[in-house]
Amino acid sequence: MRKLVTIAALVLPLACRDLPEPVIRSVSPSEMRASEATALAVDAELVLPATVDYDKGSVEVDTQVSVRIGTLEVPTLAVSPEGVISTRVPSLLAPGSYDVKVTLGDGRTTVRPGGLTVVEGEWPQGYSIDPIGPQKRLEPFTLTVRATGANAAAFRGNVRLETGAGGTIGPRVSEPFVNGVLTQQVVVNSIQSDVVIHVTDIAGHEGLSNTFLVQ
Repeated sequence: MRKLVTIAALVLPLACRDLPEPVIRSVSPSEMRASEATALAVDAELVLPATVDYDKGSVEVDTQVSVRIGTLEVPTLAVSPEGVISTRVPSLLAPGSYDVKVTLGDGRTTVRPGGLTVVEGEWPQGYSIDPIGPQKRLEPFTLTVRATGANAAAFRGNVRLETGAGGTIGPRVSEPFVNGVLTQQVVVNSIQSDVVIHVTDIAGHEGLSNTFLVQ
């Protein structure tokens, strides 16, 4: 026999078949710079659904929790027993006010209107990419990108990664730069043998790699 039960954020059973909607208590910090990837903590009241199998003596809790900032889905890195959702917001949002939305695995949602404000950032003037030698399709290699010009050494944001027509690169959004430098494993697939990697940020700054061979 199976019965739907719920488990609160403190891992206590709640005897209720109509599960309450989650509630966002706070978002910290409530403000971030557009040019800086920012760790975010969403403090929420979460009642998680669970399935109890009395025959097997087991409990399966649906711990799926997703977070959106505006239309941007951000990764759920951890959910504490107290209901604090840890995530990281990449530097992909233009200055403005954004709603923060939390969705549980069973579809229940909550929104904190204007929960995060993005303010103007300090961007580098462009990007340079260290020389890339011949690569094999779908085999990881190390990509090094350097911010250039004013504010370069302090840059801790993300950039988008692209190749030309007929090619793909993964991931499409970089990890955050560290003191103005990004060193990351990427994978390229292309029907073309000559490939160029193009990096851009949301403020319009960009950089191009050398043309390299993909076999």
